[in-house]
Amino acid sequence: MRKLFRTYIYFIVLTIPYYAGAQTTQQLHLITKTMEKSFTYQDGYEVNIEGEKADVFIDTWDKKEISIKLELSARHPDKAVAEADLEKIKYIAKRVKNKIYLRNYISEEEGIDAPTSNLDAQYTIYVPEECPVYLKNYFGVSNVSNLTNQFRFFGEFSQVGMKNMSGNLDLTSRFGDINGKMLNGIVSVDSRRSDITLEQIQGSYNIKAEYGIVRILSGQGLLDLNIDADKSDVYLFDKKLLDYGYVLNTRHGEVRFPSDLKLEFIENSDEVKKLQFTPQQEFYPSVSISVTFGDVYLEKSVPVNADF
Repeated sequence: MRKLFRTYIYFIVLTIPYYAGAQTTQQLHLITKTMEKSFTYQDGYEVNIEGEKADVFIDTWDKKEISIKLELSARHPDKAVAEADLEKIKYIAKRVKNKIYLRNYISEEEGIDAPTSNLDAQYTIYVPEECPVYLKNYFGVSNVSNLTNQFRFFGEFSQVGMKNMSGNLDLTSRFGDINGKMLNGIVSVDSRRSDITLEQIQGSYNIKAEYGIVRILSGQGLLDLNIDADKSDVYLFDKKLLDYGYVLNTRHGEVRFPSDLKLEFIENSDEVKKLQFTPQQEFYPSVSISVTFGDVYLEKSVPVNADF
Protein backbone atom coordinates (compact mmCIF):
# COMPACT_ATOMS: atom_id res chain seq x y z
CA MET A 1 0.00 0.00 0.00
CA ARG A 2 1.30 3.46 -0.86
CA LYS A 3 0.55 6.39 1.42
CA LEU A 4 1.49 10.01 0.94
CA PHE A 5 1.32 12.52 3.77
CA ARG A 6 2.07 16.21 3.49
CA THR A 7 1.17 19.11 5.75
CA TYR A 8 1.44 22.81 4.93
CA ILE A 9 0.76 25.88 7.07
CA TYR A 10 -0.07 29.28 5.58
CA PHE A 11 -0.38 32.72 7.18
CA ILE A 12 -2.65 35.24 5.47
CA VAL A 13 -3.79 38.65 6.65
CA LEU A 14 -7.16 39.93 5.47
CA THR A 15 -8.76 43.33 6.02
CA ILE A 16 -12.52 43.30 6.53
CA PRO A 17 -15.09 45.82 7.78
CA TYR A 18 -17.21 44.97 10.79
CA TYR A 19 -19.76 46.78 12.93
CA ALA A 20 -19.26 47.45 16.62
CA GLY A 21 -21.46 50.48 17.24
CA ALA A 22 -19.85 52.41 14.38
CA GLN A 23 -18.23 50.96 11.29
CA THR A 24 -14.51 50.31 11.64
CA THR A 25 -11.91 48.37 9.71
CA GLN A 26 -9.75 45.72 11.34
CA GLN A 27 -7.23 43.21 10.13
CA LEU A 28 -8.43 39.64 10.23
CA HIS A 29 -5.69 37.03 10.30
CA LEU A 30 -6.37 33.82 8.40
CA ILE A 31 -4.17 30.88 9.37
CA THR A 32 -4.52 27.67 7.38
CA LYS A 33 -3.11 24.18 7.54
CA THR A 34 -3.34 21.67 4.67
CA MET A 35 -3.03 17.92 4.95
CA GLU A 36 -2.75 15.66 1.88
CA LYS A 37 -2.85 11.89 2.02
CA SER A 38 -3.57 8.98 -0.32
CA PHE A 39 -4.35 5.29 0.03
CA THR A 40 -4.19 2.58 -2.59
CA TYR A 41 -7.74 1.34 -3.20
CA GLN A 42 -8.70 -2.32 -3.08
CA ASP A 43 -12.07 -3.98 -3.68
CA GLY A 44 -14.07 -3.96 -0.46
CA TYR A 45 -12.59 -0.74 0.88
CA GLU A 46 -14.94 1.93 2.25
CA VAL A 47 -14.42 5.61 3.07
CA ASN A 48 -15.91 6.95 6.32
CA ILE A 49 -15.92 10.74 6.82
CA GLU A 50 -17.05 12.72 9.87
CA GLY A 51 -16.93 16.46 9.34
CA GLU A 52 -17.60 19.29 11.78
CA LYS A 53 -18.16 22.77 10.31
CA ALA A 54 -16.81 21.23 7.13
CA ASP A 55 -17.36 21.69 3.42
CA VAL A 56 -16.98 18.29 1.79
CA PHE A 57 -16.40 17.73 -1.94
CA ILE A 58 -16.37 14.11 -3.18
CA ASP A 59 -15.90 13.03 -6.80
CA THR A 60 -14.60 10.02 -8.68
CA TRP A 61 -11.66 9.36 -10.96
CA ASP A 62 -10.17 6.45 -12.90
CA LYS A 63 -7.31 5.77 -10.47
CA LYS A 64 -7.26 2.87 -7.99
CA GLU A 65 -6.49 5.35 -5.28
CA ILE A 66 -8.26 7.35 -2.58
CA SER A 67 -6.95 10.91 -2.49
CA ILE A 68 -7.66 13.25 0.44
CA LYS A 69 -6.94 16.92 0.84
CA LEU A 70 -8.02 18.54 4.10
CA GLU A 71 -7.68 22.29 4.58
CA LEU A 72 -8.16 23.66 8.10
CA SER A 73 -8.44 27.38 8.80
CA ALA A 74 -8.81 29.81 11.70
CA ARG A 75 -9.76 33.52 11.40
CA HIS A 76 -9.27 36.02 14.20
CA PRO A 77 -8.17 39.66 14.59
CA ASP A 78 -5.34 38.45 16.85
CA LYS A 79 -2.82 36.39 14.88
CA ALA A 80 -1.59 34.58 17.97
CA VAL A 81 -5.14 33.56 18.87
CA ALA A 82 -5.79 32.28 15.33
CA GLU A 83 -2.55 30.27 15.43
CA ALA A 84 -3.40 28.77 18.83
CA ASP A 85 -6.97 27.97 17.84
CA LEU A 86 -5.86 26.28 14.63
CA GLU A 87 -3.88 23.83 16.74
CA LYS A 88 -7.08 22.95 18.58
CA ILE A 89 -8.53 21.45 15.37
CA LYS A 90 -7.60 17.78 15.37
CA TYR A 91 -7.95 15.39 12.48
CA ILE A 92 -7.71 11.70 11.71
CA ALA A 93 -6.81 10.14 8.36
CA LYS A 94 -6.06 6.45 8.70
CA ARG A 95 -6.95 2.99 7.45
CA VAL A 96 -8.25 0.29 9.78
CA LYS A 97 -8.57 -2.99 7.88
CA ASN A 98 -10.86 -2.19 4.93
CA LYS A 99 -12.09 1.21 6.16
CA ILE A 100 -10.51 4.61 5.55
CA TYR A 101 -11.43 6.93 8.43
CA LEU A 102 -11.39 10.72 8.04
CA ARG A 103 -12.44 13.09 10.78
CA ASN A 104 -11.93 16.64 12.00
CA TYR A 105 -12.98 17.82 15.45
CA ILE A 106 -12.24 20.41 18.13
CA SER A 107 -9.97 19.28 20.94
CA GLU A 108 -11.76 19.00 24.28
CA GLU A 109 -8.72 18.34 26.44
CA GLU A 110 -9.03 19.47 30.03
CA GLY A 111 -7.45 22.85 30.69
CA ILE A 112 -7.68 24.01 27.06
CA ASP A 113 -9.93 27.02 26.42
CA ALA A 114 -12.58 26.77 23.76
CA PRO A 115 -11.50 28.43 20.49
CA THR A 116 -12.74 31.96 19.80
CA SER A 117 -11.65 32.05 16.16
CA ASN A 118 -13.90 31.27 13.22
CA LEU A 119 -12.85 27.70 12.38
CA ASP A 120 -13.48 25.86 9.12
CA ALA A 121 -12.53 22.62 7.41
CA GLN A 122 -12.65 21.75 3.72
CA TYR A 123 -12.31 18.22 2.35
CA THR A 124 -11.56 17.43 -1.29
CA ILE A 125 -11.75 13.68 -1.86
CA TYR A 126 -11.37 11.56 -5.00
CA VAL A 127 -12.28 7.88 -5.01
CA PRO A 128 -12.90 5.14 -7.60
CA GLU A 129 -16.56 5.25 -8.62
CA GLU A 130 -17.28 1.84 -7.06
CA CYS A 131 -15.94 2.88 -3.63
CA PRO A 132 -18.68 2.99 -0.95
CA VAL A 133 -18.78 6.24 1.04
CA TYR A 134 -20.33 7.00 4.43
CA LEU A 135 -20.44 10.70 5.24
CA LYS A 136 -21.47 12.42 8.47
CA ASN A 137 -21.43 16.19 8.49
CA TYR A 138 -22.42 18.77 11.08
CA PHE A 139 -22.87 22.48 10.29
CA GLY A 140 -21.40 22.21 6.79
CA VAL A 141 -22.11 21.71 3.09
CA SER A 142 -21.49 18.52 1.11
CA ASN A 143 -21.36 17.95 -2.66
CA VAL A 144 -21.02 14.41 -4.00
CA SER A 145 -20.86 13.24 -7.62
CA ASN A 146 -20.59 10.12 -9.79
CA LEU A 147 -20.56 7.33 -7.18
CA THR A 148 -22.02 4.05 -8.47
CA ASN A 149 -22.07 1.67 -5.50
CA GLN A 150 -23.24 2.89 -2.12
CA PHE A 151 -23.53 6.30 -0.49
CA ARG A 152 -24.79 6.89 3.04
CA PHE A 153 -25.26 10.34 4.51
CA PHE A 154 -26.17 11.68 7.92
CA GLY A 155 -26.29 15.44 8.40
CA GLU A 156 -27.33 17.95 11.02
CA PHE A 157 -27.57 21.59 9.92
CA SER A 158 -25.74 20.36 6.84
CA GLN A 159 -26.92 20.63 3.23
CA VAL A 160 -26.06 17.83 0.80
CA GLY A 161 -26.05 17.97 -3.01
CA MET A 162 -25.71 14.92 -5.25
CA LYS A 163 -25.30 14.57 -9.00
CA ASN A 164 -25.10 11.57 -11.32
CA MET A 165 -25.29 8.99 -8.54
CA SER A 166 -26.41 5.36 -8.72
CA GLY A 167 -26.63 2.32 -6.49
CA ASN A 168 -27.88 2.30 -2.91
CA LEU A 169 -28.37 5.79 -1.48
CA ASP A 170 -29.34 6.17 2.18
CA LEU A 171 -29.86 9.78 3.31
CA THR A 172 -30.75 11.15 6.75
CA SER A 173 -30.91 14.88 7.41
CA ARG A 174 -31.93 17.15 10.26
CA PHE A 175 -32.15 20.88 9.49
CA GLY A 176 -30.29 20.51 6.18
CA ASP A 177 -31.69 20.48 2.63
CA ILE A 178 -31.25 17.47 0.34
CA ASN A 179 -30.75 18.10 -3.39
CA GLY A 180 -30.19 15.43 -6.02
CA LYS A 181 -30.01 15.38 -9.81
CA MET A 182 -29.69 12.36 -12.09
CA LEU A 183 -30.05 9.75 -9.36
CA ASN A 184 -30.69 6.10 -10.20
CA GLY A 185 -30.98 3.26 -7.74
CA ILE A 186 -32.60 2.26 -4.48
CA VAL A 187 -32.94 5.50 -2.52
CA SER A 188 -34.03 6.00 1.08
CA VAL A 189 -34.55 9.46 2.59
CA ASP A 190 -35.39 10.37 6.20
CA SER A 191 -35.58 14.11 6.83
CA ARG A 192 -36.78 16.54 9.46
CA ARG A 193 -37.04 20.30 8.90
CA SER A 194 -35.30 19.83 5.57
CA ASP A 195 -36.46 20.58 2.03
CA ILE A 196 -35.98 17.79 -0.51
CA THR A 197 -35.54 18.42 -4.24
CA LEU A 198 -34.86 15.47 -6.57
CA GLU A 199 -34.59 15.92 -10.35
CA GLN A 200 -34.31 13.48 -13.27
CA ILE A 201 -34.58 10.47 -10.99
CA GLN A 202 -34.83 6.79 -11.81
CA GLY A 203 -35.23 3.68 -9.66
CA SER A 204 -37.11 3.18 -6.40
CA TYR A 205 -37.58 5.80 -3.66
CA ASN A 206 -38.79 5.69 -0.07
CA ILE A 207 -39.02 9.17 1.44
CA LYS A 208 -40.02 10.14 4.96
CA ALA A 209 -40.27 13.88 5.55
CA GLU A 210 -41.35 16.05 8.45
CA TYR A 211 -41.58 19.85 8.38
CA GLY A 212 -40.27 20.48 4.87
CA ILE A 213 -41.15 20.71 1.20
CA VAL A 214 -40.70 17.67 -1.06
CA ARG A 215 -40.23 18.38 -4.77
CA ILE A 216 -39.89 15.48 -7.21
CA LEU A 217 -39.08 16.20 -10.86
CA SER A 218 -39.05 12.66 -12.15
CA GLY A 219 -37.81 11.27 -15.44
CA GLN A 220 -38.09 8.17 -17.54
CA GLY A 221 -37.09 5.16 -15.48
CA LEU A 222 -38.85 5.92 -12.20
CA LEU A 223 -40.08 2.58 -10.83
CA ASP A 224 -41.57 3.26 -7.41
CA LEU A 225 -42.08 6.41 -5.38
CA ASN A 226 -43.29 6.15 -1.80
CA ILE A 227 -43.59 9.33 0.28
CA ASP A 228 -44.78 9.59 3.87
CA ALA A 229 -44.85 13.24 4.93
CA ASP A 230 -45.97 15.10 8.03
CA LYS A 231 -46.55 18.86 8.07
CA SER A 232 -45.05 18.98 4.59
CA ASP A 233 -46.23 19.77 1.07
CA VAL A 234 -45.37 17.31 -1.71
CA TYR A 235 -44.94 18.25 -5.37
CA LEU A 236 -44.60 15.73 -8.21
CA PHE A 237 -43.75 17.13 -11.65
CA ASP A 238 -43.79 14.80 -14.67
CA LYS A 239 -45.10 15.31 -18.19
CA LYS A 240 -46.16 11.62 -18.21
CA LEU A 241 -48.31 11.65 -15.08
CA LEU A 242 -50.91 9.46 -16.80
CA ASP A 243 -48.41 6.57 -17.03
CA TYR A 244 -48.26 6.08 -13.26
CA GLY A 245 -50.46 4.24 -10.82
CA TYR A 246 -51.42 6.27 -7.75
CA VAL A 247 -52.49 5.79 -4.17
CA LEU A 248 -52.80 9.20 -2.52
CA ASN A 249 -53.86 10.00 1.03
CA THR A 250 -54.10 13.31 2.85
CA ARG A 251 -55.26 14.11 6.34
CA HIS A 252 -56.06 17.77 6.88
CA GLY A 253 -54.83 18.57 3.38
CA GLU A 254 -55.75 18.83 -0.31
CA VAL A 255 -54.80 16.98 -3.51
CA ARG A 256 -54.47 19.03 -6.69
CA PHE A 257 -54.00 17.38 -10.10
CA PRO A 258 -54.63 17.95 -13.84
CA SER A 259 -58.16 17.39 -15.05
CA ASP A 260 -57.11 14.69 -17.54
CA LEU A 261 -55.64 12.56 -14.74
CA LYS A 262 -58.70 10.52 -13.79
CA LEU A 263 -58.02 10.02 -10.10
CA GLU A 264 -60.91 8.34 -8.28
CA PHE A 265 -61.93 9.50 -4.82
CA ILE A 266 -62.25 6.59 -2.39
CA GLU A 267 -62.91 9.02 0.45
CA ASN A 268 -63.48 12.75 0.24
CA SER A 269 -64.25 14.48 3.52
CA ASP A 270 -63.08 17.68 5.13
CA GLU A 271 -60.55 15.72 7.15
CA VAL A 272 -59.49 12.82 4.92
CA LYS A 273 -59.01 12.48 1.18
CA LYS A 274 -58.08 9.18 -0.47
CA LEU A 275 -57.59 8.84 -4.22
CA GLN A 276 -56.31 6.20 -6.58
CA PHE A 277 -55.67 5.64 -10.26
CA THR A 278 -54.62 2.51 -12.16
CA PRO A 279 -53.37 2.80 -15.77
CA GLN A 280 -54.55 0.37 -18.38
CA GLN A 281 -51.11 -1.03 -19.20
CA GLU A 282 -49.93 -4.17 -17.41
CA PHE A 283 -46.73 -2.71 -16.00
CA TYR A 284 -46.47 0.82 -14.67
CA PRO A 285 -44.56 2.85 -12.09
CA SER A 286 -46.24 3.09 -8.70
CA VAL A 287 -46.65 6.34 -6.77
CA SER A 288 -47.83 6.24 -3.15
CA ILE A 289 -48.05 9.52 -1.22
CA SER A 290 -49.41 9.96 2.29
CA VAL A 291 -49.45 13.42 3.87
CA THR A 292 -50.67 14.70 7.22
CA PHE A 293 -51.21 18.46 7.58
CA GLY A 294 -49.96 19.15 4.06
CA ASP A 295 -51.04 19.22 0.42
CA VAL A 296 -50.17 17.09 -2.62
CA TYR A 297 -49.62 18.70 -6.03
CA LEU A 298 -49.37 16.73 -9.29
CA GLU A 299 -48.23 18.83 -12.23
CA LYS A 300 -46.97 18.03 -15.74
CA SER A 301 -44.36 20.80 -15.54
CA VAL A 302 -42.98 23.26 -13.02
CA PRO A 303 -45.19 26.38 -13.13
CA VAL A 304 -43.49 29.58 -14.20
CA ASN A 305 -42.50 31.67 -11.17
CA ALA A 306 -43.39 28.79 -8.87
CA ASP A 307 -43.26 29.81 -5.24
CA PHE A 308 -42.72 26.86 -2.95
